[in-house]
Formats: sequence, C-alpha cells, structure tokens
Amino acid sequence: MSKNSQRRALLLAAIVPALLVAGCSAGTTQAMQGAASPPAPTEMESPGMSPDMSPTDQAPATDPRTAIQNYFNALKSGNVDQIVDSFSDDAVVAWNGEPTAEGTQAIRRLYQEQAQGQEGATHTIDEARTAGQENAVVRATSKQDDETHRELFVLTRDGEEWKISELMTNQQS
Repeated sequence: MSKNSQRRALLLAAIVPALLVAGCSAGTTQAMQGAASPPAPTEMESPGMSPDMSPTDQAPATDPRTAIQNYFNALKSGNVDQIVDSFSDDAVVAWNGEPTAEGTQAIRRLYQEQAQGQEGATHTIDEARTAGQENAVVRATSKQDDETHRELFVLTRDGEEWKISELMTNQQS
C-alpha cells in the first residue's frame, strides 16, 4: 500500500464517522455541534469567488472550499479539463451507480459522460474541515431536477493548492 493510500485510509477512518454522524443529525443543538461548528452552508459561493466571476472562472484553490467551488463551477460549465484538473493524479471517484474511476484517464472518461446537462444544478457546501496541514474533508449536497446527491470529498494539498483525492457520492433517499 502506498504512503498516500495509507494516509487516506487513516484520514477516512478518523474523519468519516464523525462527518456521517454530523450529516445524519441535521438540526442538532449548538451543544452537540461544539465550538468549532462550520459556517452555515453556502450555495455557489466561496472565499475566492466574487459576485462578478462567471461559473467558468477559477479562483486559486488555496483552501478546501475554494477547491470544491472550482470543481462545481467546472462541472456546471461542462469543462472536462477543469474538472479533471480538480483531482490529484491518483484520485478515486466512487460516483453513485457508476463503476469506480481510479486515476486521471478513468476520471476523464467518467466526466465526459457525467458533465453534460449540469448547467441547472445547484451545489451547496455543507461542511469543510481540515485535518492538519495536508488533508481536508468537505461534505456537499447537489441538486439536479428532482434528484439530490450527497458528496464527500477528501482533499490533499498539492503545493499551495488543494486537490480532490477521493470523491464519494450517493443519491439521497
């Protein structure tokens, strides 16, 4: 197992259960949320996104929220190159109902099919947490027509930018 795979496995083992509990307990009291509660969910906005930026503009992904916002902007515009650039070279995408895509070429093939018709989708970043200097986890919700998907992103730092190393999504019931 590679060093990156080991790091991701440990990160997922430590953070995912807490995020699942947080996601399942919507409407919890402030005492349960704790002092480090994330800001309220934002729809299609991020610290690097100004109101006059178009969805195809990319802000430097210097924080995890901006990296995910850039991904959503690229998805809405159907720009497969920008979508793929949001991921690390060894990323894994487990998209609900699709075979798992591992690596740049498999992710490109997946998004060549999935990126069409996303113009009307809305994306909300529900929570973003860093895990040290090199890792972060972001939970989001996307809506397209009458379907709602929950997404869990694991990000790693690549130089000064954040890249998606794992994306898991499922359809909300």
